[in-house]
Amino acid sequence: MASEASANQGPILFWCGVAVAEFGAIQPGLGRPWSPTSYVAAALLAGVGLLSVKAAGHLRTEEARQRLRLGGYLTGALLVAHQAGTAPHATEPGRVAWLLLYALAAVMAVMSHRVPRQSKPVLLIATGVDPRALRARLDRETDTVAVYRTERATDELRDLEARYGLVLVVGREHDPRVKERLSASGLSREIPDIAEREVVVAGPRPFKRYVGGALSRLAVPRSQIRFENGHKV
Repeated sequence: MASEASANQGPILFWCGVAVAEFGAIQPGLGRPWSPTSYVAAALLAGVGLLSVKAAGHLRTEEARQRLRLGGYLTGALLVAHQAGTAPHATEPGRVAWLLLYALAAVMAVMSHRVPRQSKPVLLIATGVDPRALRARLDRETDTVAVYRTERATDELRDLEARYGLVLVVGREHDPRVKERLSASGLSREIPDIAEREVVVAGPRPFKRYVGGALSRLAVPRSQIRFENGHKV
């Protein structure tokens, strides 16, 4: 909870700082009082911080939230650098210094908001796979959830269902009920955290194409999807 609060406060404090730097709230300067437009603009900039926090709350993955914050930080730093570099009293060395400062801020933002690569739980969506290979994988990878399409639920598959929580989709390839369970709505219903998982799709080409389309509609990042050929996983 503390880390989440810190992540939420960061964009708000940052954009308040941008407002201060952009419009000179600390020391506007002698004879240069703020105009009503400046007050409104500063309030809007601070509001951007609040808006970014709200928007981040609607994103599915931490990686997407980090990218939103990073984009906001770089935009704010660019605003400050542009304002300072184009001021009437700015000299050429001053403009270069502000550009270097922006470059430094950009590098620091990227370095501090790089999302660590962590192993994600796996979702296997397959058909036509050797049940023995399926059992071996589920036994080896305890965080793997499997959805398996089959025309007939054998005793071995029922045992995998009972032992490992295998999600069985029983029916022919073009059965509307089967297609619904492998659609975007069906997969999100069966696996609510699907966007947080690495997804492996194994089976014939039409099967992979259909499931791949469902994953795209669920906004699962392409980097988290792997397609495998053959009858082994």
